[in-house]
Amino acid sequence: MAKVVREPLSTIYAGIVRYKFLAASIALATVILLVIGIPWKAILFFPPLFLIAAFSTFYKRLIRVPPAFELISLTTIAVGMTHGPWAGAIFGATSALAAEVINSGVDAFIVGYVVGRAVMGALAGMLAATFLASNIVLFGMALTLLFNLIAQSLYLLQGDPEAKVKTAVYVTLNMGLNWIIFSLLGRALLTLLG
Repeated sequence: MAKVVREPLSTIYAGIVRYKFLAASIALATVILLVIGIPWKAILFFPPLFLIAAFSTFYKRLIRVPPAFELISLTTIAVGMTHGPWAGAIFGATSALAAEVINSGVDAFIVGYVVGRAVMGALAGMLAATFLASNIVLFGMALTLLFNLIAQSLYLLQGDPEAKVKTAVYVTLNMGLNWIIFSLLGRALLTLLG
C-alpha cells in the first residue's frame, strides 16, 4: 500500500522540483505586478485570453480558404473596455501578431492586422464609458467593421478580382460570426474582467 501512495507522490514532487524556478518566477512576477498597481484580474485573465485569442486562428494553417472565425475581436474589445485604451491597443496588437505567427500568415498584410487591432482596442477603451458602448453586440460589431476596413483595405488595393471576392467573403463571414460570438460571450466576458 505504501508503494502505491509513494510512487505518485514522488512523481508529483519530481515535477514540482523540475519546475520550481518557473513557479518561483511566476510568483515573483505576480507580486511585482500587484505592487506596481496592475489589477489582479488582469494578471489572472490576460494570459489565458491572449492564448485563446492567438490560437483561435490556428485552423488557418490547415484550411486555406477565407475562414473568418477568430476570438481576437472579442477579447481585444473586452480588454480595452475594462482596462483602458493602452491595455486594449497592446493586447490587440500583440494577439494579432501572435496569431499570424502561429498560423504561418506573416506577410506584408500583417501591418493592417496589427494596426487594425491596436486601433480597435484603443477605441474600445476610449469609448467604453459612452452611450455607444452600452450595447456590447452593436459596439463590438462597429469596432469589428472598423478593423476590417483597416485590415482588408490592403487586399482591396490590389487589382486582383480574386482577392476582392475573397475579401468580401471573409468580411461577410467574419461579421456574422462575430455577431454570434458577441451575443453569446460579450456580456459575460465584460463581467468577468470588470
